[in-house]
Amino acid sequence: MSEPLYGHDLLSLLLEQGGSCRLENLRAASAAAHGAGATYCNCHGDTFDFDGVIAFLGSKGKLQVAGETVSLGMAPACQH
Repeated sequence: MSEPLYGHDLLSLLLEQGGSCRLENLRAASAAAHGAGATYCNCHGDTFDFDGVIAFLGSKGKLQVAGETVSLGMAPACQH
């Protein structure tokens, strides 16, 4: 098992998609870049799968999910 990625790595992928895309496109980009079983973590060391990190980042205002679309939120990402 590889080391978890930080949530901001997923935000970077979303930025590469123009800041907004279909959730499934972001899932596919994550799998292509990091592998289908990639895990993510936050600065406190909590780990998440893809769906978990989406929920976590959404709860922190770092991204927004509306229907099938995910977009960057207003809260800045950390600087790891």
